[in-house]
Amino acid sequence: MFEWIRRLARQDHDLATISALGERDLSDMGVSREQALNLAAMPRAIPARVQAMGRVFDLDADALQRDRAQWVNMVETCAECPHTLECRSFLSLGDFARPGAAGFCPNSAAFRGQTAAA
Repeated sequence: MFEWIRRLARQDHDLATISALGERDLSDMGVSREQALNLAAMPRAIPARVQAMGRVFDLDADALQRDRAQWVNMVETCAECPHTLECRSFLSLGDFARPGAAGFCPNSAAFRGQTAAA
């Protein structure tokens, strides 16, 4: 219960901080105000899941976030994904998870594209 309250307080602080940012700051970050607010309100498990799936494709967090617009799109796609249970099961395989078995993931093409570009 205490963790939930702490998370809400942190989220409120993050939303207030983002609301105070100027358009130039947001532009430098490569996101719109709406995207920044959506990302701040999003459960932390979603970006973590995108990073975990990225590791299956041999992409680290820096590589995933290099193209900010694509990163935001991937996180938003993950947030709306209907395959969450399948994804969790797949990611629980750890080192045994292979890119070829991730066809259910709506971000798999983006992961493959980043792997090819690396």
